Amino acid sequence: MFPRLIAITDLEQLPAALLEARVEALLARAEPRSVMLQLRDRATSARERLALGSRLAKLTRRYRQLFAVNDRVDLAQLLGADALHLGEHSVSTADARALLPSIWISRACHDARAAAAIDADALLVSPVFAVRKGAAALGLSELQIAAELARARETPALVYALGGVTPERARRA
Repeated sequence: MFPRLIAITDLEQLPAALLEARVEALLARAEPRSVMLQLRDRATSARERLALGSRLAKLTRRYRQLFAVNDRVDLAQLLGADALHLGEHSVSTADARALLPSIWISRACHDARAAAAIDADALLVSPVFAVRKGAAALGLSELQIAAELARARETPALVYALGGVTPERARRA
């Protein structure tokens, strides 16, 4: 499982109904298994998140795409997610693997030089192009360093750019 694109939900930017319509349009146009949709939602209740996750997981399956859950091992398990994304304050990768041994795990990486030490199948390097929570954008050179370190590990990891990625910037990244 190696998605070319990881699309991350953000209900603070789009209400659920509009988000679902845009997600469906994206998934329908993409080559099967080339997109991973990541459910990231910190603001809604557990019940609302489970309901939204269920709808999004069904969409990804309908279009033969991949589904990931952000930070919530329990929700990933309940929804039958293909992947789990762990943020900088999440449980350890080892703990997540103990609970979900066959799931694909990505991890947040906010320091390119830390890429060699992060134990995950993929790293989401952020912020590459845009400021995040007051942190300056890392830029393409730091993304390249993270990629080189991640590839040099005993078990190489994929690297994805996050933060201000537009279609034009995606090509550069």
